[in-house]
Amino acid sequence: MVTARLRYDLKSSPPPAVLLASAAQHMGLMAVTLVFPLLVAQAAGADAATQTRYLALAMLAMGISTLLQAWGGRVFGLPQIGSGFLLPAVFTAAYLPAALAAARTGGLEAVAGLTIAAGLTQIVFSRVMGRFRPFLPIEIVGLVVMMIGIILGIVAFKLIVGFDEAHPLSLAGTGAALAALATMIVLAVWGSPRLRAMAVLVGLAAGTAFHFAAGLGAPPTGVPPAGPPDLLAWPLTWPLVWPLVTPSFEAALLPGFLAGALACTLRSFGDMVASQRANNRDWKRPDYANIEAGVLADGLGTFSAGLIGTMGLNTYSASVGLSVATEVLARRVALAVGIGWIALACLPGSTVVVMAIPRGVLGAALLFASAFIVLSGVAILGQRLLDARRTIVVGLGFLVGVSFDELPAFYAQNLSPALQSVVSSSLMLGLFTALTLNALFRIGARKSNRMAWAPAAGFPPLRQFLLDAGGIDGARADAVARLVQLAEEFATAARSLVGTREGAQEGAQVAVTTRFDEYVLELAFVWQGRPLQPGPAPTFDDGVDEDAMLNGITLLLMERIADRLTRRTLSDGRHELVCQVDQ
Repeated sequence: MVTARLRYDLKSSPPPAVLLASAAQHMGLMAVTLVFPLLVAQAAGADAATQTRYLALAMLAMGISTLLQAWGGRVFGLPQIGSGFLLPAVFTAAYLPAALAAARTGGLEAVAGLTIAAGLTQIVFSRVMGRFRPFLPIEIVGLVVMMIGIILGIVAFKLIVGFDEAHPLSLAGTGAALAALATMIVLAVWGSPRLRAMAVLVGLAAGTAFHFAAGLGAPPTGVPPAGPPDLLAWPLTWPLVWPLVTPSFEAALLPGFLAGALACTLRSFGDMVASQRANNRDWKRPDYANIEAGVLADGLGTFSAGLIGTMGLNTYSASVGLSVATEVLARRVALAVGIGWIALACLPGSTVVVMAIPRGVLGAALLFASAFIVLSGVAILGQRLLDARRTIVVGLGFLVGVSFDELPAFYAQNLSPALQSVVSSSLMLGLFTALTLNALFRIGARKSNRMAWAPAAGFPPLRQFLLDAGGIDGARADAVARLVQLAEEFATAARSLVGTREGAQEGAQVAVTTRFDEYVLELAFVWQGRPLQPGPAPTFDDGVDEDAMLNGITLLLMERIADRLTRRTLSDGRHELVCQVDQ
């Protein structure tokens, strides 16, 4: 029996049960990132009560930033704020090294002040992203999305097996994680439409129940083995205290936060492209206006987090994968998630409850979502034809990026401190490599591709020319296929068209030109001879010019295949046919 798919699109209104369950799933998946502000508070020497208040402010910051991203509106004629997608904001490892250094040097005050600076930097980045469009081709976007999925998957796997814990591969840890993952997979594949929408929530509940049923309750999610043993004994008092700290500024630590802002900008770029593709079945290319609005909201979220007193945030790639897996992409879920975190920030004891979800179980949810992110990146890469240059950009970018996690000591010892602040992760190293190679390969790149084609040589040389041109320019494979169809139709009529005015001439050639950009593929034919024009209606009557009739049919078919087709006679008497296909 095949069950019907139930999909809640961006502007849909899911039933209350689905809405609340989906919001709870995202919040459960987001909870794992609360470990970062907790580690920062511990690095600053905060006591248990201050850590509780700091986590409450962190929840408040996540809620505000998530609402900003989901808004997608304008105020007072200012630029659009937020992508409008279900794309929650969480704390990120991109800011963690710099935040830990700031916490040890200047306390939580320095973390807050430098986070404000990072947010302002990201706001500036959001205003100029469109100008860097030529340096961020779609294959690099696909590489970023794919690497984000792989990185999250590796992190998830470490959580599942209990990597760096005192008792790895334990029944309560790994066993509970596998139970949660199995539940999610079963519901996602064989469950009813409603259960599919709640697969992660049910999996989290099943894994948590398994964990505690084993009688081996581990420390809460955000507490590393060296964490305070009395966390569960924290007093249940009103947690929201603001201002907890007064922001200060440590200029010496600024470069690390600026590098984090750059990393978050590029990561949110990839997340928004993945969201655009998830919400649009006919997605073809990044919507840069929407991306700029999303990066602006991401920067405003980090700026707000600094004002509140916590560290910086970033869009959450795992939530994109979760939305695709459950097919719940409604914007209302993002609003519920944002409001939910704000409510939890005001609820006494909420930090203890949220942090008590087992680490391995959260890893299972993260691994489940990561699989969909990886596939999204691969699908983006598969949409484009890649020549040798673009293959090298993607392949070397990926391989060099992966080497970062395999050779951390090598990079730490051989990279300059300035470069280490920029290349701070496998994603950043891979992206830096791909961007550098792409910029180098753009030197001397042609704006168009040309060939002289002899109709007597047949269609194969023309077909190969178009495929090569599509790979050079990274065009969409389906759009290039339409150009090949157009060229094949023209080739059937070319021998009767090309030649002198007195008649066809063996060896006569057609000038073929392609011009590709981000939106349109253009194929132009220029030849000396007869024009390609509408012919008489098809008939079996004698005396009809068969060439003219067949050429008219060819022109009609080409008009159906192309999005735009223009014909004209040039000043030197040659004829031009220009075909355009949107990509």
